[in-house]
Parts: sequence; C-alpha cells; structure tokens
Amino acid sequence: MENEIKAYPAPWNLRGTGYIFLYKFTKKFIGQYGNVPEFLTGNFAGGFGSVMLVDYEKSDAGPYGELLFIPGKFRFGGKKLDTISKIYVSTMESVKNGRANWGIPKEKADFSFEKIGKGTEKATVTVDGKAAAEFTLRSGKLSFPVSTKLLPFPLVQKHEGKYYFTNFFGKGKGHFASIDSIKIDPALFPDVSLCRPIAVIRVDPFDITFPVARTEDE
Repeated sequence: MENEIKAYPAPWNLRGTGYIFLYKFTKKFIGQYGNVPEFLTGNFAGGFGSVMLVDYEKSDAGPYGELLFIPGKFRFGGKKLDTISKIYVSTMESVKNGRANWGIPKEKADFSFEKIGKGTEKATVTVDGKAAAEFTLRSGKLSFPVSTKLLPFPLVQKHEGKYYFTNFFGKGKGHFASIDSIKIDPALFPDVSLCRPIAVIRVDPFDITFPVARTEDE
C-alpha cells in the first residue's frame, strides 16, 4: 500500500489555519511525557516547546490535518536544536513523504475540525477509534503578524540511519486564543493538559515552507 503512494519531494509550501501553543516544559515533564527519541535522550536544554494543530487546506501533497509536539531544545552536534517527537497527520501521503523528506516520524490519525460558536472551534484527533486529543479553543478578533523569524524551531530528526536538519519557515495573521477545554490520552500524545501554556495563538491564514533538508549519515 505504502509503495503505491506518490512521492512529493521537498520543498513544500503549505497553507491553512491552525493554532500554536507555546510552553516552557520542565525536564521532569519531558522525561515522562516527551516521547524523546533515543539519540537525544539526556540532552534536554529547555527553551520553548510547542504544540501545533493545523488544518492545511493545501500543500504539495494535498490537504491534511496535523497535530505535533516539540519538547524544546536539545544539545546535539554542538548546537541547541528542536525535534518533533510526536506527530499525527490525516493522510498517508503526508506520513510517507514527511518521513522521506525530513525524517519526521509522522503517524496516521483522523481529524475533525468543527465550528461550535462565534470564534470557537472544537478539534478532535482520533487514532484507531480512540481520541488521542480533544481541544475546544476560543480566539479573539485582534490580529497581529506572526513569524517563525522571531521564534525559530531548527529541527533535527533521525530516520533510517540518517540525521535530517530542517529550518522551516512559517508566517501568518495571528489572534490570541484560549483553551476552553482540553483532553489528552497520555498513551497516544504528550499530556499537555497538565501544563499551562505561555500563549495560544490562532493563525489564519498560516503559511509554512518546508525546504529541502540537509542530511548526514549516522
């Protein structure tokens, strides 16, 4: 089945709407819930972590939903880098190409985005019939520019004996948002319901570019 999925090489340009949750996770939380890959274990260096929940209306591999977790910075190769340690997407095209292009450990899930009132949205991510994460989010009207130039997330990922280094770029129109409710299954996603975010920002539109990754053999 996976061999029949078309290859969509980098770079990718994506557009959608979504939310950025900013956190400062503790070392204890990351050790228990961070899903840190083995090659970065013991190298947590703090900094800002993030959850991103995005409904991409278009990408080079078609539309899809995405939920990802970035724990914070890790010391690697003399630098402090980020990693995506848990991520779900709604299509196998995104799963296969995310792994092949950037070493991102994408997994398949079902996504539901539902408007339930003025400025309020409910998002549900389901894995094999089980709700991994449910968010009810409320956003305000005041808008402001958002850019990863102010808060970059330089990524290092490891996949099939290679290291992948990627500096993705995102920008959009931001709106401050708040969490009305959040429910996480800690067996399926890091339990950020235990943490208070520094900020929650709805971005609409949300434009992201994932360039060609630099790779190194293990």
